[in-house]
Amino acid sequence: MVAWYVYPEKEHTGATLALAKKYPNQNNWSISETILDTGKYSAGNPVLFQDPGGRIHLLYVILKGHYWNDAFLQGVWSDDKGITWSQPAQLWQLPGMMIRHPPVLLDSGTYLLPAYDEGARQSILLSSNPPYSEWQADYRFEVPDVIQSTIVKEDSGRLTLFFRPSTDPRKIRISHSTDQGETWTHPEMTSLPNPLSGISAFSANNNLVVVYNHTEEHQRWPLSASWSQDGGKNWENAQHLDEVTLEVSYPSFIVGIKDRVHGVYTYNRRNIKYVMYGKDSFK
Repeated sequence: MVAWYVYPEKEHTGATLALAKKYPNQNNWSISETILDTGKYSAGNPVLFQDPGGRIHLLYVILKGHYWNDAFLQGVWSDDKGITWSQPAQLWQLPGMMIRHPPVLLDSGTYLLPAYDEGARQSILLSSNPPYSEWQADYRFEVPDVIQSTIVKEDSGRLTLFFRPSTDPRKIRISHSTDQGETWTHPEMTSLPNPLSGISAFSANNNLVVVYNHTEEHQRWPLSASWSQDGGKNWENAQHLDEVTLEVSYPSFIVGIKDRVHGVYTYNRRNIKYVMYGKDSFK
C-alpha cells in the first residue's frame, strides 16, 4: 500500500491524498484513488503504518495557510485493509508539526514517530501508546536545520536516526539511542552528501542502509544507496539505483517478508516509481 499527495499546479494549493495497492499474487498496482476530502485545505506528507492489532493508520498534514509552517497534523485509520477510513482527527494542536517517515514499534508496545517543527527547523520524536490515537512529544533535538529524520531499529535493538539537512553543510547526520529512545547521541555529520532532499533508511544483513540523492549540487539525481557495516561510522561507495537526469527523490524504503526490500520514490514529480530488491543487494 502506497500513499502520496497530488496537486494540480502548486504543491501548497489543492493537494489531495492518493492511495494505491498491490497484492502479493498480482503483478500490477491498482489504479490510484483519492481517499480523503480535505475541503478547502491542501494535504501533504502522508505516512502509513500498521499496528500489531492489524489496524492501518494514515497520518498526514493539512495546510491551513500558504506553507508548511501552517500545517496541522491529522490522522485516519482503517480496520478493513484500507477499503474505508475513519473520520479525520487532529493529532497536534499547534501548527508546523510535520512528518515524513513511519514510526518504529518499541519493545514496550509504544510507537516512536520521527517528526519536525517546520518553524524552528528542529527534529522531534513523538510517542503513542495503544490505540495509537494520541501523540505526545518525547524528545527534541536542539540542533537546528536537521529535518525529516528516519528511524531504524537495528537487529541489536539499538535505534538509529538519520536526518537530512535543510541548509549547508549538505551532509546527512546520524544519532543513536541504546535505551529505547530515552536519550540520543548528538547528531553527527556523516560522509554522505545531500542536496537538501529527502532520505530513507533501513537495516539489512546487519548493515545500516541509507537511500538518498548522492550529490551536494542543486539537483535531485541520481538516487543512490550506501551502507555501513560498522554502525554508521564508515560508508561503502554509493550504488546508484536510478541514474536518470530527472528528479528522483523523496524515497521511502521498507524491508518486507521473504528478505525483500520495497521502495517508492517520486519520478520527475509526475509519477510514483516502485522498486524491489533482495536484502543481499545491500552487503
